[in-house]
Amino acid sequence: MDSKTIRRQFISYFEESRGHTYVPGSPVIPQQDPTLLFTNAGMNQFKPYFLGEIDPPFRRVVNTQKCIRVSGKHNDLEEVGRDHYHHTFFEMLGSWSFGDYYKKEAIMWAWELFTQIWGMDPRRLYATVYRDDDEALEIWKTIPGLEASHILKFGEKDNFWSMGDTGPCGPCSEIHYYCGEDLAAQDPQKVNSGDPDYKELWNLVFIQYNALANGTLLPLKNKHVDTGAGFERIVSVLQNKNSNYETDLFRPIIDQIEAISNVAYDPGPDGMAHRVIADHVRMLSVAISDGAVPGNEGRSYVLRRILRRAARFGRELKMKEPFLYRLVPAVMHILGEVYPNLTAQREHVQRVIRAEEESFGNTLDKGLDLFDKVARKAQKSSDKMLPAEEVFRLYDTFGFPLDLTRLLAEEKGLLFDEAAVEILMEEQRERARAAGKFKVRDTETLNWTVIREGESSRFVGYETLETPAQLMKYALDEDRCYLVFDQTPFYAEAGGQIGDRGYLSAGEHMFRIDDTRKIGDDIVHIPEESCLESLLATDETILLRVNEGLRMDTARNHSATHLLHAVLRSVLGEHVHQAGSYVGPDRLRFDFSHFEKIPRDTLKEIRHKINKEILANIPVREEEKKYSEAIHDGVQALFGEKYGDVVRVIRMGEVSAELCGGTHVSRTGDIGSFRILAESSVAAGIRRIEALTGTAALELAERDQDLLDALSEELKCPENAIRQKIRDLQKELQQLEKANKALSTAVLTSDMAEYLKDPKSYKGHPLYVNRVHVESMDYLKELGDTMRGTMKSGIALFAAVLNDTPQLLCVVSDDLVKAGVSAAALVRILGKELGGGGGGKAHMATAGGRDAVKLDHLLENIESVLAAS
Repeated sequence: MDSKTIRRQFISYFEESRGHTYVPGSPVIPQQDPTLLFTNAGMNQFKPYFLGEIDPPFRRVVNTQKCIRVSGKHNDLEEVGRDHYHHTFFEMLGSWSFGDYYKKEAIMWAWELFTQIWGMDPRRLYATVYRDDDEALEIWKTIPGLEASHILKFGEKDNFWSMGDTGPCGPCSEIHYYCGEDLAAQDPQKVNSGDPDYKELWNLVFIQYNALANGTLLPLKNKHVDTGAGFERIVSVLQNKNSNYETDLFRPIIDQIEAISNVAYDPGPDGMAHRVIADHVRMLSVAISDGAVPGNEGRSYVLRRILRRAARFGRELKMKEPFLYRLVPAVMHILGEVYPNLTAQREHVQRVIRAEEESFGNTLDKGLDLFDKVARKAQKSSDKMLPAEEVFRLYDTFGFPLDLTRLLAEEKGLLFDEAAVEILMEEQRERARAAGKFKVRDTETLNWTVIREGESSRFVGYETLETPAQLMKYALDEDRCYLVFDQTPFYAEAGGQIGDRGYLSAGEHMFRIDDTRKIGDDIVHIPEESCLESLLATDETILLRVNEGLRMDTARNHSATHLLHAVLRSVLGEHVHQAGSYVGPDRLRFDFSHFEKIPRDTLKEIRHKINKEILANIPVREEEKKYSEAIHDGVQALFGEKYGDVVRVIRMGEVSAELCGGTHVSRTGDIGSFRILAESSVAAGIRRIEALTGTAALELAERDQDLLDALSEELKCPENAIRQKIRDLQKELQQLEKANKALSTAVLTSDMAEYLKDPKSYKGHPLYVNRVHVESMDYLKELGDTMRGTMKSGIALFAAVLNDTPQLLCVVSDDLVKAGVSAAALVRILGKELGGGGGGKAHMATAGGRDAVKLDHLLENIESVLAAS
């Protein structure tokens, strides 16, 4: 039975026979949960139902879910390829009941599917239950064909599931399968022991409690069922294979690896490289097709680690050129039918993988050479330890993830101090953070003087730009003072948006606020000079006023950033995610995940779409919602950001909806217009767009028009003919340059007899030495070719200074070349004298140096220099 049939039978059993609704699995990149690196279980998309935040639209659900587990407590990376059943990417077949059926039905149906539909031998099956779950135990005892000795109790580690420290939880029952050859050799004590002959196939979770922080378990009003079956393991059982890698889910990929590498697959330890590569390319293909890209942070770095790990194993199979991208079609063949997005994104996936392979390939071999050098020294030491500094260097300079270095070290019987390496990595991260920080002290180093007790830093800047305020506390350092008020309209720097600037006034005194920062929970105002004495001396109300023009310009840029994010995702693909931003009154900068330079026509399309939304004058709505509700509604959240229970949503019609605490315009038309200044790369897999809006965009347009007007006047042509006029002038210039070169060459070679006067000697052969004035090396070569046709027998050397550096060209007649005289050998000697080097062929060669001052001296003493060599 092929894997596609097995998958279809699972879904149809629950859908057609047991009244379940098929709900497609979610992407492996969690679009609605920024706290999660990857979707790692089928239940992820149903968390709001278990938490009681949203009523489920269906009571019974079935699906197949793409899952990735490469970090945290479910990290199987180190085992991938060593054994035959751990994977970074796998499929989870799942069935759910949301307050409908419970343990009896879940257990009976799982047993029926395994034994009656798929024909698994009941004598090989084991059921495990939680030690206190007598209800499940009694149900299992009624199952026909299940031996009493095959029903086992386990503790919390193996048979109790929880979503977190608090919240929904409950006992679970697992179904295990004995895949050994001898039925009589079975030993129930080996279940859950790590013995590869006993595979866990299906986990039935019974969610019946709500865990409190104090450890109390309260019964839930509605009880749920969440089951997950490991697809790859089930396929290996039904296809009677001892290894998942021998099934039709992996074998076509391994066949392709064999074809590319010319190395046959070994099902034993020697086949680890094939298995790792096959596993990793599946994970990479699925993750990239769902919107991930390799990079340096978060899930992007996980992808980079996986890809580089696979590339290193490729070296074991003697594959030094990019090869992973060539395996993608095999993945599409296996998974494309059930996950059409894979097939649709094939070219994109291949481009991303190939670009990353090429980037890493440039440093991988150098890094491996360094590792071998360091490893040889470590093997001679008593402790067999790699120096932490060298491990960090492999990471920092050559891009080696720690798990790759760990793998290389294990192969040579070496260790390294991971804690020491982590310290070095954290020091580097701290240096990077410090380099980009405004030097504002934090709460641990500032000594605050409290004037008034009570609530402080209430932000009113969404409603007004001016408010009276009371000074609550202040702090001083060498040249700054820091002020915290009871309320403020000043926005503190956050989410890429810079802090507000403006003024504070007290009586007759007015002071400029240069910046606003968040320190802890405080909104801290930083004035241009210490105004503390005036503030403390006055009894009058302090007035805080934001610079309205700067705030409005910043709001234009922030709202435009949201439009840019949305349009990038619609034009380039949903793999685009924000990777950083700057939003100020002067401009906007948006960093995002993407693998290649954006073509000019695509940038034009992006600009056009954004300006179209601006002209539509869409209302910009803001609303506060529960975080779970916002995420369920599809609002964009940033990975790694921490959000509270209640969040602020900025919505622009149907175009954009993001969680955001920044300041925005009231309608998109207030943005004015949008102009892209530049598109560039800031890191592997990360692109940057810089742009202007509002007045700044208008001023740029006016400067552009002034330039066009000036060009039109200078070129004496209408504006729409400027491009063709420039092309015509370029063509004319090329023709003139070609004619000039021909004329210069003719003048230079018109009287070759001049270059044959007063020859010097080299080993009895005439040596003609001339210093000439030419514009490029091409002229020297023209001169050399002509000289070879003129002199009957001899050596000619032409010298010139080009761009302040000495250049030499040497030619040798054919008869002397046959006699063993080499122009290449001569210029190497002469180039060294000038602080450089040279090379070429025996009949013609060139040399260059660094010191033009030495050129005349060398030419005067050339006979002695050559004789001495």
